Amino acid sequence: MRNLTKAFLILSIALFTSCKTKAQEEPKKPNILFLFTDDQRGGTIGAMDKYHVQTPNMDKLVHSGTSFTNSYILGANSAAVCSPSRAMLMTGRHYFNIEPNVYAQFAFPKEEQGKSDKLTFPEYFKANGYTTFATGKQHNGEIWLERGFNHIKSAFLGGMTTHFGTKVQDFSPETGWSEAYQNKEKFSSEVFADAAVDFLNDYKEEKPFLMYVAFTAPHDPRTAPQEFHDMYPSESIELPTNFMPRHPFDIADNKIRDEVLAPFPRTEAIIQKEISDYYAMITATDAQIGRILKALEDSGEADNTIIVFAGDNGLALGQHGLLGKQSVYEHSVSVPLIFVGRNIPKNEKNGAFAYLHDVFPTLCGLTGLEIPKSVETKDLTPVIKGDKKEVRSSMMYAYNSWPGDLLAKNQNHNPGGGHRAVRKGDFKLVVSAKHDVFTYQLFDLKNDTWELNNLIENEKYQDVKKDLLEELQKLIKETGDPADLTKKEFGLFDHPEDYNFKNKK
Repeated sequence: MRNLTKAFLILSIALFTSCKTKAQEEPKKPNILFLFTDDQRGGTIGAMDKYHVQTPNMDKLVHSGTSFTNSYILGANSAAVCSPSRAMLMTGRHYFNIEPNVYAQFAFPKEEQGKSDKLTFPEYFKANGYTTFATGKQHNGEIWLERGFNHIKSAFLGGMTTHFGTKVQDFSPETGWSEAYQNKEKFSSEVFADAAVDFLNDYKEEKPFLMYVAFTAPHDPRTAPQEFHDMYPSESIELPTNFMPRHPFDIADNKIRDEVLAPFPRTEAIIQKEISDYYAMITATDAQIGRILKALEDSGEADNTIIVFAGDNGLALGQHGLLGKQSVYEHSVSVPLIFVGRNIPKNEKNGAFAYLHDVFPTLCGLTGLEIPKSVETKDLTPVIKGDKKEVRSSMMYAYNSWPGDLLAKNQNHNPGGGHRAVRKGDFKLVVSAKHDVFTYQLFDLKNDTWELNNLIENEKYQDVKKDLLEELQKLIKETGDPADLTKKEFGLFDHPEDYNFKNKK
């Protein structure tokens, strides 16, 4: 009996040691905190030394991690650029290969909005043992949210809204969606930060978490708390080098809602006020990001958390005579993209080409998960860790009007037209089509960051133009883009009735 007891004790110790060794070999996967802003142009962080905006908490992220200085969105096929941008982020797929009822919900009846079989990164991480949480702007339908998140608090379901009195809803799989509610005294970024801070304060689970915190700022209406507007007197705002009273030629959606927020021609005073309000919104949101980062530190989970900070698209605000984001100029397609975490180099500014929708595969790479076959973009992990200089040598950008707008009764915004662009090295080629007119622009971004000096007719650069056109054609084919550069307006408006979904049975 004594021998049996001794044998059982030895076996128990062996099993305990085995379990302990296994636990040591398989540490808890890192948490993920994704911080996402709305309409924040690349470079609008103080530490990036490009624009005079105060962002102490975003600066800390820059100093604590790796920032991609050539990070972009692919583009959009309607003026609501943020919707396809977010759909691409969620799936790691190009918008050409995502259902339009996800990224163009305005064109579909309510019952069709958001229906999709595309895998999202919250859904994937949830299936791999993560507790998932969301707050803030959700622009691709309720179905994706219900599939992807265990907890949703203060979600705004839509594209844009007031920043004081934002209507939000909560969701859990057990109770479903709550009735909409609002707080008219709090700025939207504070409402979403409250939800994020509460989640961190209350989290007691052993499982890792994934937090998706999506602000509606700095999207207009640009109404930050007054103390932040006071920080940026409009008369002291520096105009961008490429400020113009109007765009030099007719382009797609040049009279869309975003563009008529200020009269034509643009005046210096009006643009100074627009930029002043924009900076106020960014700084106000930065303060709320600081609250979330402090709550993460206080939770004890900061050292085991990957933080991603990004924006969904850029904004012109007077550059090239434009106000909005419906173009492929740098100001409209560039976005901030920062990764912070253990084994991620600190205070590193990396010039490798990156898309916003590289985030899905990159999070897989950083956490050791296999990248799903549905993902079409690249894992930036080898670049972040210094194993590779780049994961792509060229990038494509795309924008065009929503084809269904050509059938609308109200066509005051002059629908039709599009842009396709390619960047390879320091050179960028833009092909614009509006009705019967094609316009080509070639920029040397190393020496012309403001895209002012069109080299297209310069004999010295004809080989560059030829090479970039060939590269653009190749990328159009690879991404599944339906554009045909040989056709009027790229052939995108040959059958607008195909996009009039609401009138279809």
